[in-house]
Amino acid sequence: MQTQPSATGPSYKRGDPNMPQDFRDMLVKLLLDEHLENNGNTEYRKILANIAFAGLRFAPHSRAMEIEAEIVRQEVQHGKICADILEGLGADPNQTKPIKQYAFHIPLEDWIDLAWFHALIDRVGLYVGVEWTGSPYEPLAEVSAKLEQDETFHTKSGFRHLSEICATPEGKAAAQERLHKWWPAALDMFGRSGSKNSPVYVKWGIKQHSNEALRQKYIAEAMPEIERLGLEVPDPLANRRFF
Repeated sequence: MQTQPSATGPSYKRGDPNMPQDFRDMLVKLLLDEHLENNGNTEYRKILANIAFAGLRFAPHSRAMEIEAEIVRQEVQHGKICADILEGLGADPNQTKPIKQYAFHIPLEDWIDLAWFHALIDRVGLYVGVEWTGSPYEPLAEVSAKLEQDETFHTKSGFRHLSEICATPEGKAAAQERLHKWWPAALDMFGRSGSKNSPVYVKWGIKQHSNEALRQKYIAEAMPEIERLGLEVPDPLANRRFF
C-alpha cells in the first residue's frame, strides 16, 4: 500500500515549525499513552519478553519457533519506529508507561493462548497501520504500510496455528473455550465508544474512524476467519469491560 496524502488538510513533516501545538500534543498522547509499541517504555519490553518466552516455550515444532522469533523481531522494529517518531515530536520516549489494554496482561499459558493472541490481538495492530495511511503527520503515514504488512503476517500466523490446533476434536474444543476469553479482550482494545479523544483524533486526521466504527469493522472482518475454523463466534457484547 502506498502512502497517500491527507485528505483532511495540511500535512506536516518532522520538525515542521508550522505544526499546531494541539495537533502535536494529540500525537504525543496517542503514541505515549495509547499506542503500545515503544522501545523506550520498559513495560512494552516486558510484554515482548512474555510473547517471546511463550513462543519459544510452547511452539510445537521448529517452523513455529521461527515464526515466533520473526514476530518478536518485527515488534521490536515497531517499538523503535514509534520511539523515533516521539523523538521527532520533541517528546522523550524513555518513559515508563503502564500498558492499559488488559489483553496484554492475560497470561499466555499455552500454545492455544498464543495462537489466539496473534490471531485477534495482533489483528488490532493491523488496523492501526491502516488508520495511519494518509496521516497528516508524514512520519506516521510513511510507516503505515510496514505496520499493516507486519501485523497481517502476525494475525495470519495465528490463524495458521489455530488451523493446526483445530485439526483434532480436542484442540477444536479447547480453541472454542479460549475464544470466549480473547474475543472480548480484542474488542475492548478499540476503547470506549464514547471516548472524548476519539473524535479529536478523527478531527485532526490522526485516525480515520471512531473507536466504535473501527470495532464494528474488525468484527465484520474477523468473524468469517473464525467461522472458517468451524468455531462459533461469541456475542460481541459478552464479557466486555468497555462499551
